[in-house]
Amino acid sequence: MTLEEKNEAKAILVIRNYLNRNLSDEYIKKNYTLAVDQLIENANKINSAKLVGVKSMSEGNQSISFDSNIEAWSITADVKSLLPTPYIRMY
Repeated sequence: MTLEEKNEAKAILVIRNYLNRNLSDEYIKKNYTLAVDQLIENANKINSAKLVGVKSMSEGNQSISFDSNIEAWSITADVKSLLPTPYIRMY
């Protein structure tokens, strides 16, 4: 399994869990392609910019902070806008 296939599988799983429906991988790929792509893009950006264990760093007059609440494989507002409203499970 290539890295691209793994990332697509992760995105599909995150979307399936968010929607609270047991949808097939093919259905999610076909109907929510934009959301899958956006989720992978966001995760790649976060993973490439995130420094492990660093929340803030200063050098001279410049400083940088990382929001520790941001997770690579989570549904953000831009991904939510590409998906339907999730189903509520009642059991």
